Amino acid sequence: MRFYTAAALVNDLLAAQAEHRVNRFMTQALKYHLIVLDELGFIPLSTVGAQLLFQFCSCLYERVAVMVTSNLRFADWTQVFGDERLTAALLDRLTHKAHILEFVGDSHRIRQRMQQERQGSAIELAGT
Repeated sequence: MRFYTAAALVNDLLAAQAEHRVNRFMTQALKYHLIVLDELGFIPLSTVGAQLLFQFCSCLYERVAVMVTSNLRFADWTQVFGDERLTAALLDRLTHKAHILEFVGDSHRIRQRMQQERQGSAIELAGT
């Protein structure tokens, strides 16, 4: 298994391209059984970064399991990739034979922070 944030993967792909080793990078990725791509959509991608990420996912298509996390609906992915056709082609590959899980509600981090604040308020009230 290999874990990446989307930004880190794109940075690694850009570095591999600059060093003329994209093919080697892709070959290495094919050795994993699962690649987790976290936080897709937090940072818009450059045109080259989006193309490299598409190339990466296309290389893995039906050969390596890919798990993607994102807070964006699929309709909003075009904002990240900047190209409607590239986004549609990427989604086509990622969603083919996929299990899509959608979680609705407050994030775990927000819930945890709110709970800490409530506990802090309760402690302050008890101390007065």
